[in-house]
Amino acid sequence: MKSSSLCKTALLALPLLCLSAGAQALDWQAAPAYGTVNLNSGFQPDPHEKSLTAGGDHAASEAGVNCSGFVSDKPDLDLNFKAGQYPLSIYAESADDITLVVYDAAGNWYCNDDFSTAAGTNPGLQWNNPPSGNYNIWVGTYEGNSRADAKLYISEANPAWSETEDASATVGSSHGIEWGDNTSDWANDGECDDPRFSGPGVNAHNLAEDRYHDANDCRALYESGQIYVR
Repeated sequence: MKSSSLCKTALLALPLLCLSAGAQALDWQAAPAYGTVNLNSGFQPDPHEKSLTAGGDHAASEAGVNCSGFVSDKPDLDLNFKAGQYPLSIYAESADDITLVVYDAAGNWYCNDDFSTAAGTNPGLQWNNPPSGNYNIWVGTYEGNSRADAKLYISEANPAWSETEDASATVGSSHGIEWGDNTSDWANDGECDDPRFSGPGVNAHNLAEDRYHDANDCRALYESGQIYVR
């Protein structure tokens, strides 16, 4: 079960998002504006499409310091997904510059502005090994105080605009992970102290309160192949 509560605990590998004191996350528990869709791996038609109005009055940075744009306080769409052998893509397109925020089934925040040069100003995220469960999805506008007609897509293939292997926002790549900041007491010590990760470069006694707070170490170790996303 995902949780949005603040936490200070020594338990390891908790399947929840722990926010630093003073942080205010978007309300992933609120009823989504455009309802809930239930999809199992192998769903048809693929992609699943939903037309919606993007944008809102809340800064997407409430979900993470590197998130761009402005979104509603509540999700636009909830996805209940039963994963299989395929990746999962969540992406959106519009004539306007839009952004994307997703709180995934593992309790992690991800966001994207421009997926790739092929996508232009359209955002997207991909999970190579998607967890089963509930995904909360926001589509934002890059500029504040604006709304935009947009279409949201859910697919087990690459985003439709991508005809190459350019997956610059793949979750599990350095571009798709919300690295956070370096405010952990153990930041910059050569080990990754963020419990979202596993591997030989991860400290064996990570604390939940250090999620998103050892960016430099974790990013360097990830890009060198020493750690991976749980």
